[in-house]
Amino acid sequence: MFRSVALTCIFLFLGVFSFAQIPNGSWRDHLPYSNAKKIAEIGSKIYCATNGGMFSYNKADNSLQRYSKVNGLSDVDISTFGYSEETKTLLVAYMNGNLDLIRNDSVFNLPDIKMKTITGDKSINNLYFSQGYAYLACSFGVVLVDLNRIVIKDTYFFGPGGSQIKVNDITSDGTFLYATTPAGIYKADVHNQNLVDFNAWSRMTDLPDKDAEYKNIVVFNDKLFTYYKNPATNLDEIITIDNSGWKKWEKSYSDNFIYLARHHNFLIFSSIYRTDIYDDKEQLVNVFASFLCQHAIMDVNNLVWFADPEKGLGIPGASENRYIVPNGPAYRDVGDIAARSGTLWAGGGTDASKWSSRGAYNFSNEKWSSVNKNTMPELDGFLNISQVAIDPLDTGHVYGGSLGYGIVEFQNGNLVDIFDETDGILEPVPGYGHGFIFVAGINFDASGNLWISTTLSDHPVYEIKKDKTWEKMEFDFTGFGVGTRVGDILPTSFNQQWLLIERYGILVFSVNENDGSMTERVFTVKNQMGDVIDRVHSIAEDRDGNIWIGTGKGPIIYYNPVNIFEEDEIIGYQVKIPRNDGTFTADILLATEKITAIAVDGGNRKWMGTENSGVFLVSEDGTEEIHHFTMSNSPLPSNVITSIAINHSNGEVFFGTDKGIISFKGQSTEGSDDFSGTYVFPNPVRENYQGDITITGLVEDVNVKITDISGNLVFETKALGGQAIWDGKNFNGQKVHTGVYLVFCSNEDGSKTFVTKLLFIH
Repeated sequence: MFRSVALTCIFLFLGVFSFAQIPNGSWRDHLPYSNAKKIAEIGSKIYCATNGGMFSYNKADNSLQRYSKVNGLSDVDISTFGYSEETKTLLVAYMNGNLDLIRNDSVFNLPDIKMKTITGDKSINNLYFSQGYAYLACSFGVVLVDLNRIVIKDTYFFGPGGSQIKVNDITSDGTFLYATTPAGIYKADVHNQNLVDFNAWSRMTDLPDKDAEYKNIVVFNDKLFTYYKNPATNLDEIITIDNSGWKKWEKSYSDNFIYLARHHNFLIFSSIYRTDIYDDKEQLVNVFASFLCQHAIMDVNNLVWFADPEKGLGIPGASENRYIVPNGPAYRDVGDIAARSGTLWAGGGTDASKWSSRGAYNFSNEKWSSVNKNTMPELDGFLNISQVAIDPLDTGHVYGGSLGYGIVEFQNGNLVDIFDETDGILEPVPGYGHGFIFVAGINFDASGNLWISTTLSDHPVYEIKKDKTWEKMEFDFTGFGVGTRVGDILPTSFNQQWLLIERYGILVFSVNENDGSMTERVFTVKNQMGDVIDRVHSIAEDRDGNIWIGTGKGPIIYYNPVNIFEEDEIIGYQVKIPRNDGTFTADILLATEKITAIAVDGGNRKWMGTENSGVFLVSEDGTEEIHHFTMSNSPLPSNVITSIAINHSNGEVFFGTDKGIISFKGQSTEGSDDFSGTYVFPNPVRENYQGDITITGLVEDVNVKITDISGNLVFETKALGGQAIWDGKNFNGQKVHTGVYLVFCSNEDGSKTFVTKLLFIH
């Protein structure tokens, strides 16, 4: 069973990604395409598979095209791909066993391996094409795919007793199939009609070590070429195998080889620092410097292309190599995300990448840039940036927090300073030194002061005032230290700071600006039924000043937080959703979900990310589910959501996942003070346009009425924040006729009004 998706309109749709104003309801990926894995040549295009997805480079016009779940691919984490010239099919294989076959501008999904119950790894390691079939070297055996019928024809298990066995690569000389494994090389008669019988496969014994692991294998000049690790040197050596047996290839050298392959009539192999290309006479025709090159080809014009694991699609140069890669973040690891006034920053550090050097990424003017030790050598040693905060008074002023290394400050993308335990303010975990300041949260208040929380510390909260002076907070609460893990810290509109304390509750404090005195309150999280919830993971303040806490059992809301210090008992409220099944039963909103992130849009709706169930958008009060996005019903690359941020100027919602960043164009923006920036797009609405019409730049929550030129009302709505959406239909659900339409906007008391025109061509 397979699913096909037409790509014709999808490729056209991608053209809009070069513009800041993307259609409502559309997605776009913000994935790294620099981790190149495999290359294929198809006509005038070079295709490159990466961790983020796939892209092509057109040699004729130098254009780049990116491919992901957003525009037709069925999955993420490509393990390998290859092109069948005979069937004109690009076969894309994923690490979970899923397959996409791309042919004639359509994607045909073949999910059989992904869906099949197989113990262990399902990844597909290599492909071999022959006579309309694709042989897949899988981590459990070999799968035969009929490319013309788009079906799985057979699966071969030929480990001991017919058990699963990892197959690294597979090829054929027309007589035998050869499969390399971690336990030698197996072969079978390619014409045998019963290859599903493991007895049809035998392990080759005429090898330097029949039990060694063999990786890649190709047929070249009527010989088998492969390599193995010589136990005497602990280095790889290339060997050839023919009717006379095996021998070390005379052109081989001892090294650690990355891969060996054949393309056209060239033999190509890479070791750690170089790539060699030999012609059909086994003469060296090209050698170039490369570091951990994953794959290389010689195209029809004898131009070399190679896959660099960090820099993308490479072309060797006389003095230095040239690289081609679509714009995106440097890595797909993503921690915290912050957006303000059209600019966005994302931290590259996560709990899993504490010791990595991912740095941070900035998205401004539709372009990504990255700051890390490669782009900014002075950051070497700082390792990761997990938390980010943008100054509300100056969007060029940004702070980053590290899981281990303190605070870093940027101004207009340039490094200003690094603060760690050597400055005498920030304290590491008691008993430890450098590398043990675990910043859990950083956020600015409205006045431009930065608040910092650090976990496992005796003093978990710090403030950097806008005049750059530091303050260490001293609390009456004495429960901090190596046994207490704190989370995010949120400055609110009521001059309060809310600090999450994992496995305990919440600390709320307020500092008197006049005398510096502090008021604090610590409480456990308890809902209206009296249930105590001791796992708190995320926090946000909505547009009414209510505090939403993401817990391990759904969200809990604190209304009227201004009175938090006076209340006898602090009770949070969990929204109940009636089942409407004839009973009085109601369910707590997302009660089975761990809420990892919360963001509030311009319409006061709540976007909530979960640990394993994707993203939910709920109404202002949480009683209505508007969207639930998962991997199965949307382009989300993962259901594991780490962070959410909203570009309030255009309503684009950015989701950080454990497999990269992706965004969705929402319908809500922040309202404006007046109508000076109000406009309608598209305008005019052309006859072939199928999307929504957007009225944006509105005063918050205004009423919007649309009439024809005669004054007949055809549509009415209330703006979501500063934006209203019209599907172009009248109250009867019919597309309106060609003509000029008037858009009337008015706030509730009529003190602010605006009228504009819209031309509709139908």
